[in-house]
Amino acid sequence: MEEKTNHIKLKQKGWKWAFLILLTIVLGIVIWFFTQMTAVIQGEPNLSEVSQKDEMTFQIQAHKEDLNQLVTKYIDEELSNEAVEFDFLLENQAQLLGTFQLFGHDVQFSLFLEPFVMENGNLQFKATKIAVGSLNLPISFAMNLIKEQLKVPAWVAINSEKELIVFNLNEFYLESGMHFSASKIDLIEDDIRLNVHLPAK
Repeated sequence: MEEKTNHIKLKQKGWKWAFLILLTIVLGIVIWFFTQMTAVIQGEPNLSEVSQKDEMTFQIQAHKEDLNQLVTKYIDEELSNEAVEFDFLLENQAQLLGTFQLFGHDVQFSLFLEPFVMENGNLQFKATKIAVGSLNLPISFAMNLIKEQLKVPAWVAINSEKELIVFNLNEFYLESGMHFSASKIDLIEDDIRLNVHLPAK
């Protein structure tokens, strides 16, 4: 009888431990989920006008295919990240696509963005849709995951709450001092116009 009682007690103790472990895992997932739902804000849109004093400026017209090649080269050379593979493509919409880690598994994502030219020539992208494998995740949640794992340049501002990504072109300078501003971006008509600013001296 005593053996049977001890066996029951051991069984109950085992269930208690199993329950506590399960509860810890569930709480961990809930805390992680709510952490991901907290808005991620990196940088902010730079609204200042670029001084064109002592600069030469000319405009070029580009096509999506040309810019896709340039962006791919920039990502490969400057933003390579072993943890996350990604591409930024201009089609009828802008697309940020690639893979990130979710619970230890590679998950493919496609973030669709609508571009707008800001008054000072910076580019603002409004997220319109997200596809994350077969999951149906809110855009802000997916943007948080992408931001956590992506190597994002300092001149790119992200606000997952507003579902916005801003390319602060007025903070992006090449070593030569050359920099750029946008004057028009119409992806449907494949009409993209950029201003190229060169130091006069």
